Amino acid sequence: MQAFSPSTGSVDVAGGARARYLEAGTGPPLLLLHGLGQSSTAWRRVMPAFASRHRTIALDLPGFGESPAPDSQPYGGPEYFSKVVEATTSALGLGSLDAIGHSAGGLALMLDALRSPQRYRRIVLVDPVGFTPMPNNLLGTAAASLVRLFVGIPRTKAMTRALYSTAFFDSSRVDDETVDELARRHSDPRAKRIARHTFTKFFDYCRRLEPFHERLASLDVPILAIWGQEDRLFPASDAASLARVLPRARLEIFEQCGHCPQIEQPERFVSAVEEFLSAS
Repeated sequence: MQAFSPSTGSVDVAGGARARYLEAGTGPPLLLLHGLGQSSTAWRRVMPAFASRHRTIALDLPGFGESPAPDSQPYGGPEYFSKVVEATTSALGLGSLDAIGHSAGGLALMLDALRSPQRYRRIVLVDPVGFTPMPNNLLGTAAASLVRLFVGIPRTKAMTRALYSTAFFDSSRVDDETVDELARRHSDPRAKRIARHTFTKFFDYCRRLEPFHERLASLDVPILAIWGQEDRLFPASDAASLARVLPRARLEIFEQCGHCPQIEQPERFVSAVEEFLSAS
């Protein structure tokens, strides 16, 4: 069997940065957006299947994967990444598209869709950020400090794998590409500073989600939400908040699955997404 070899490219995006992307296939455009700590490697197990039906583009957000990070102040927050999505789709001339956003990538997609709903035909949210509130008090401030400290702690590759494995129900499904990338990034002082800054921005955004949820009430784009039943980062019980805020969204809970359904259960993931995207 021939190895899957997507092409690579890069585009100018918000804040004076460039974003690298992988691309494969032809047909209706499908954008894949990873979560924090990951990159386009998060889609390696599903991208070949999607590329058989779609022009599939997996983006590296600035500061992750092979995309450098700008030094400008706005870098790293949810609104910034949503503008990266806007710039990417415009630069690539994608027009009306389907999109899948995992974790923080899901929040970035929702924010861009609120700004430009006509850009999206259908959206898939995968264990998304934006429905798990963080404490908005002194406890939250202390927790944010702990997050910054934790992200910056030196670690071996074995420690990296062990920590990353907690995002899975079945640790044997961990992908080596992401482990290698995380280990490489943790050996780079600048990458660790970027990670601390970015995680803090997203944590702070989630300390007050009510305004975001009020805006979502007006979003009229078909949405499928996929959530791992055993997600330890964003509990599946928080899917109830999504269902309340987005009552027209379709929700699928993947049993025996953690935070990364596209990696842990790729066949079921592709089947659920393709059924949704092809629905009339």
